[in-house]
Amino acid sequence: MGALGLSSLGVHVVATVDAVGPEVVGFAPGDRVAMREPESRAGFQRVVSERDLIGIPKDVGFDDAAAFLAQGLVARTILKQLHSVGRGNRIAVLPDPSGAHRLVEAWARHLGATVVAEGDSAAIDVVIGAQDYRAAERWKYGHGLAQLAASDVFRVMREGAFDSVGVSRHPLSDAARVHADVESGRVTGPVVLLPGTGELAA
Repeated sequence: MGALGLSSLGVHVVATVDAVGPEVVGFAPGDRVAMREPESRAGFQRVVSERDLIGIPKDVGFDDAAAFLAQGLVARTILKQLHSVGRGNRIAVLPDPSGAHRLVEAWARHLGATVVAEGDSAAIDVVIGAQDYRAAERWKYGHGLAQLAASDVFRVMREGAFDSVGVSRHPLSDAARVHADVESGRVTGPVVLLPGTGELAA
């Protein structure tokens, strides 16, 4: 069993490792992992490199990981790499088609920042806009740092930072319709496809 996260950022697969090769040292059968789906073959078994996998803690559900990991990494990059947002900052967060702005706002508040409207008459420290989302989507973490960044996303998930962010959940059998809704912009924010028995291994 597993789940698929779907957004304009792509498809992200969350599942369990079935088997590993003799040279693999970072993962073992039964480990829970996430990866970006490079092709339009979501839901099928495949062989992947361990460097393309991110481990998922046992206390994080498959559907939550699928919902929040990809956009959470974008939010983390914006708030901690591109900017240094913290307590006392006043920030304006412009919307993004991927829906990542919802996680940016939620995480910024979790950090103690105040999220205000772009046209607010009071001083604004940071305006987060299209250039930030595009830069965050292209951000490359060095070896091992992707797992550290993901661990930070999982930490704030546990702390309830994203509890106010609505997640749209659908059966995997509705993938074509949901994908069309995402592509057209009718659905934004975290979208999760949940398989029935055997669907991820079909």
